Amino acid sequence: MKPHLFISSLALAAAAGAASAQEACSTYEIQRGDSLRDLTIEVYSTEDFRIIFDANRDVIGNNPNIIRVGDVLTLPCLEDVGRAAIVPKTEAEAMAAEMAAELVKAAEDRAAKAIAEAEARVADAEAEAKKASEDAVIAAKAAAKKEIEAARAEGAALIRNADTGERPEVRDRQLLIITGGSYAPFTDEALPHRGLYTNLVETAMLRAAPEQSYKIQFVNDWSSHLDLLMPTLAFDATFPWSRPNCEVAEALSEKDRTRCETYNFSNPFYEVVDTFFAREGSGYEQTLTYADFAGATICRPEGWSLSHMDAVGLYEPAITLMRPVSPDDCFHALMEGRTDIVAVEAHLAVEAIRRLGYEHRILENPNLAAIKPLNVMTHKDNPDGEAILETLNQGLAIMQQSGEWRDIVSTALRHQMENG
Repeated sequence: MKPHLFISSLALAAAAGAASAQEACSTYEIQRGDSLRDLTIEVYSTEDFRIIFDANRDVIGNNPNIIRVGDVLTLPCLEDVGRAAIVPKTEAEAMAAEMAAELVKAAEDRAAKAIAEAEARVADAEAEAKKASEDAVIAAKAAAKKEIEAARAEGAALIRNADTGERPEVRDRQLLIITGGSYAPFTDEALPHRGLYTNLVETAMLRAAPEQSYKIQFVNDWSSHLDLLMPTLAFDATFPWSRPNCEVAEALSEKDRTRCETYNFSNPFYEVVDTFFAREGSGYEQTLTYADFAGATICRPEGWSLSHMDAVGLYEPAITLMRPVSPDDCFHALMEGRTDIVAVEAHLAVEAIRRLGYEHRILENPNLAAIKPLNVMTHKDNPDGEAILETLNQGLAIMQQSGEWRDIVSTALRHQMENG
């Protein structure tokens, strides 16, 4: 959605419900969904959130990323912050400025509208598909996915075409980071701190760069992160993703090689156990060697790395690979006999099996598993990408040395065990 972040982040702020129109030389009460950056753009037409932050440190505190609903902020006068309006010298200049502003606003509005309409069509298609056959459900989801991806691409193009400004320094702008939900205990908006991994990333930012503005956006279509949103530089970083063994690229699948060639990776914030699940009594739930999986159909959600499977010979044509959108689709396919094995991360699988009512019917193979790190990724075309990862790595090191990392992890896992 952007080769330059300035305009694309405006569109996202509009979609999320930014502050309503405000004026300098007044006060403003913080509403849900506000950020200092959004408010600064609204009032002063700049991303430099420090204009409001410096004037309200006694209210906000030391971290500009944490503002509380109900707090009242003072909005300095334009002349006090050197933002007094420039009066056009000629009528032509005035018309040009007005037309430029209208073009940018129109582009943002069209982008937001296109995405909203596509998402509405997705919801309508899925509602109608529930009444149809299984083939109709699959076709409706495929068509809906194409529509929403086309809408997002259109929105990205509109925003790119409208952006004529220079990219600000990373310290002077808001970073946009993308993740998704339904990945307990790591990322989900319904979890405390929006998940264990989200909490680790936010704490790392706070420890290493407390004055860096950022926003974490949830988009639950995980495959769109790497296929659409990150390549357009709509977002600065994405998490959590596994890093393939990029040092042996010749042994990787095409998608994993592409991931190594396209993205840079942070240090691991957490490690997970990637393993295999099968129906009780199938034999696959207790086999001792990967060779026994030969000829089987293995389901692994789209977007998930295949590196650990490639490393042990589990690739086509030795096996048949099924790649649906979500882990839930894999478990349904397993119970319906359309796949033999599900290959997913253990924490997620246990939660999904319980939620779907497949307990005691789908079992984990305890003999075959791989430990995989989970990282933050930035696109190699992002000029700020390596600096962002260095900041996160510094924050992670501080947390590990102080013991804060261990406290966050243990608290999140305890909540998961107590609440299922």
